[in-house]
Amino acid sequence: MASVTDDVREDDGGDPACWLRRVCPACGRLADVDPPVRCAACGELLPAD
Repeated sequence: MASVTDDVREDDGGDPACWLRRVCPACGRLADVDPPVRCAACGELLPAD
């Protein structure tokens, strides 16, 4: 019988944390361009690093 620790995960999934600055703080949309300046969905000015 195999245990949970014997199970090999091929992909943990998820998005990289480096995309966090591309997330609009107002609506949560991911910006299409990098570096983002303004949210295309709601028009919110995105903060610079």
